[in-house]
Amino acid sequence: MEFQIAVIIPTLNEEKHIEQCIQSVIAQSFPFDKMDVMVVDGGSKDNTKSIVCGLQKKWSNIRLLDNPKKIQSVAFNIGVANSTAPYVIRLDAHAFYKPYYIEGCLKGLQEDTTRGNVGGQWDIRPQNDSLWATTNAILNYSKFGIGGATYRVGAKAGNVDTVPFGAFPRKIIEEIGGMREDLPRGEDNEFNSRIKKAGYSIYFDPQIECIYYARPTFKASCKQMYANGESIGHLFYVDRESIGLRHLIPLLFVVGLILGAILSLLFKPMFCVLVAGLGLYFLCDLIASVTAGAKHGWKYLFPLFVLFFCVHISYGFGTIKGLITGMKLKKKK
Repeated sequence: MEFQIAVIIPTLNEEKHIEQCIQSVIAQSFPFDKMDVMVVDGGSKDNTKSIVCGLQKKWSNIRLLDNPKKIQSVAFNIGVANSTAPYVIRLDAHAFYKPYYIEGCLKGLQEDTTRGNVGGQWDIRPQNDSLWATTNAILNYSKFGIGGATYRVGAKAGNVDTVPFGAFPRKIIEEIGGMREDLPRGEDNEFNSRIKKAGYSIYFDPQIECIYYARPTFKASCKQMYANGESIGHLFYVDRESIGLRHLIPLLFVVGLILGAILSLLFKPMFCVLVAGLGLYFLCDLIASVTAGAKHGWKYLFPLFVLFFCVHISYGFGTIKGLITGMKLKKKK
């Protein structure tokens, strides 16, 4: 049987999530036997590979491929090169896909040939019942915390700038090329930008849903935001059109704090400006924390207040690092 869609799942030490991820793919409303499922592993040291091998014994269309360069953009390109299916979907091992997910993506692409990417929204949940795991999940829904991307906060169906875990027609990938392998993160932003520049749209359908698990600890959340911020710094040199204003606000905040602190040492009146700016920020932080606390529980108010600030600082400093380390990157012609 010829496969209709290539399902690419990059992995690296995902033993906690990979089985339920694949089981959710098996349980899709779209026929599983028409899927070419490729787990592209970046050298896992845990039981990820053995779990996948166990599933292969029952399902012959599940394959395990090696990704020597580890990063997700390379995994995507490996999957594309190892399948001939006319449609390609890139999934994340950290998520659980509701039954209509793949069918909805394909339907969206087939309804309109000008669509270059179709995806849906996240139902963000904590990985466990701990205070910080739940706080991280709540933060991901907040426009103040993460910036309010459509797939996080929800919206009506329509064209957007980006969707996570999207589906693409192979002919468009062949037209614009694969994902950039010199981008360890942010490769999807750049790829979506190329799709739009080629005259295609990115389509969001809220009926396409997956359960996405937020980072489980305070440290993990800050580390993730630092890495995301660094990717924005890299994209500054690669494709500035793939960066939105919301991506730059943490950078402006951190630069403002640094400049304000330096100028305060030279000009005393600047200290008042710095304090006023911080006061305004923390007022917004408090309002966002109270709003979320009223909805999800007051025990999350103070953790959210702290986490909002820390992820913004992490993202901002990450962007500064990305601006420094990304100078060697070139625009793709």
